[in-house]
Amino acid sequence: MDLVVDASIAFKWLVTEADSIAAVSLLQNNNVVAPDVLLAECRNAALTHVRRGTISIEQAKQAERDLEALQLHTSPSVQLLTHAFTLALDLGHPIYDCIYLAAAISSGRILVTADERFAAKVQRSPMVADRIKLLADVRT
Repeated sequence: MDLVVDASIAFKWLVTEADSIAAVSLLQNNNVVAPDVLLAECRNAALTHVRRGTISIEQAKQAERDLEALQLHTSPSVQLLTHAFTLALDLGHPIYDCIYLAAAISSGRILVTADERFAAKVQRSPMVADRIKLLADVRT
């Protein structure tokens, strides 16, 4: 399957979390791409985990190395910003998540996320409801 993933999925590839096995399977069994903002968001997630004390600084550094080693195909976020801004206004949701949704729409792919709140908002919008799935709902 051709998919777009967000940082809530990609971070599960780097640090063991709930559903990490499903996220890794998604990566291994599908054609996965993401907007380049994912690279910053995964690093930010690692920083947040360090501040919370749930991972060590060395684990965060390893997660960054692992992220780079993935050589994930990314697309420039700047090309998605106008569409993402419109989506953010329509959905009443932060633009960061809407960048991933704009990437899915523009590429004709499905966005896979672990963000239940965002997925619920998108699924209530008839214009884009078919462009998002929760990780738990994806069969690889």
